[in-house]
Amino acid sequence: MNEASGWGQSLYAFNPSRSQNHSLAVKAPRPVEVAFVDDHVLLLVESTGRHNRQKRVLLRGHSFLYRRLRRAFIILALVGTLTSVLVDDVLTHVRLAHTQIHLSKALASLRAASVGLTSTQRTSLSVVVTRELDQVNLVQDSNALASAQQRLLQAREGLTLKDSNLTTLTTCISGVRRAVSDLGAGQQEAAIDAIGSVSGACQSLQQSSPGGPVYPFDFPDPDVILAGGTYFAYGTNSAGGNIQVIESSNLSDWKTVGNALPEVAKWSSPGYTWAPGVIYYGGRYLLYYATSIGFGDCISVAQSLNPQGPFLDDTSTPLVCQQSLGGSIDPAPYTDAAGNLYLTWKSNGGGTEPATIWAQALSSSGAELAPGTSPAVLIQPSQSWEASVVEAPSMLLWEGRYYLFYSGNNWDTASYAEGVAVCDGPLGPCSKPLPNAIYASHSNLEGPGGGSVFIDAQGNPWIAFHAWLPGATGYPFPRLLFLRRLSFAGGIPQVEPPG
Repeated sequence: MNEASGWGQSLYAFNPSRSQNHSLAVKAPRPVEVAFVDDHVLLLVESTGRHNRQKRVLLRGHSFLYRRLRRAFIILALVGTLTSVLVDDVLTHVRLAHTQIHLSKALASLRAASVGLTSTQRTSLSVVVTRELDQVNLVQDSNALASAQQRLLQAREGLTLKDSNLTTLTTCISGVRRAVSDLGAGQQEAAIDAIGSVSGACQSLQQSSPGGPVYPFDFPDPDVILAGGTYFAYGTNSAGGNIQVIESSNLSDWKTVGNALPEVAKWSSPGYTWAPGVIYYGGRYLLYYATSIGFGDCISVAQSLNPQGPFLDDTSTPLVCQQSLGGSIDPAPYTDAAGNLYLTWKSNGGGTEPATIWAQALSSSGAELAPGTSPAVLIQPSQSWEASVVEAPSMLLWEGRYYLFYSGNNWDTASYAEGVAVCDGPLGPCSKPLPNAIYASHSNLEGPGGGSVFIDAQGNPWIAFHAWLPGATGYPFPRLLFLRRLSFAGGIPQVEPPG
């Protein structure tokens, strides 16, 4: 037998393989642990204090009983282990379930909090939007109130202006009626006085914007000069006389002066005078104009010591009268760089002859064509916008170059317009630098033409022309006087917008 000891304990062995069975004859201490070693059952017992000696008990039994006991112990161990695992698993699942329940509650609380936050944000946004809308409505209400106040003020002003306009209109109409009555009675001077007395009132009624007509009555084919600090404008015959003349100190406010040519040349037909051109030359003012005789249109000249006239025409024959070319009209005098005097004009053309703009030197008196000279062709129609018409020439010497302004197309339509040619000298040759007119119909006027160029008191170039008001083109509507500044970009003149 083997003996073993440790931790103050005694070991008893039982060998079931022995053939004899013996009962346990000793009083054993309380066992602590059972184990199997080979064919023996080992019982670990506590030692008693007094009997601290090794005791050995041999337990014998059959191997069958041993195997059953061993299997029982193994099963019990497995059952215990499985039970422990199952218990742990159940406990784990229970804890997991509790955790999931708590997590679900937490998520539900989070969702509720999120919904509450969203609702709060929406409520806050609604409050902000409502406040902004209130502010917008307040601004709109304020603007509406201001607009209403403005309209009320305008209405009050309109009532005052209406009364004023009615008075002015009555004055204008009264003067025009007197002029018409005087003309019917053959009293031209009285008619001119009547027109002159109401020209200011009639002009104020137009209430024109900048760039509108500067004179309220019919004033075709204008020509403007500067004399002694005052501007004088001359126009085709109308109620104002054979050659109308008006004056201004600022190119904006014009008043009627009267009839610059009380009597036409004895060889011409009275009542047909147009397209005047005036120049100061040789100590006097020369007035060139077109007039009619029995066989066509011709050009004559009258003289005066004063720009407003009266001009006297004591000629016995026309200055220019190209009968074979359809007659001559639209005279315009000018000087070259050396101060020599020239005249440019238009022949009407007809048959196979085109309309033509001519130029020729004048004598030192200006009353005759210079001896030994002949007319030179400046331009003829060559562009589609001209519609086979070129007329109303006006020559300007500017910065060493000669510019020929002229009109093209039909005079009594909205297609009438202003063109320009550039000339090498006072007698040409001339060429057209642009394929189109430089000034044509637009929003506030139609059919601009009959222009003439002049220099103002500050040395700036201008063009004066007549035009129809929109929707009132052609006879018997008036052709009104307009003025525009000129500019030169790259050697090409441009008509500046008003203002």
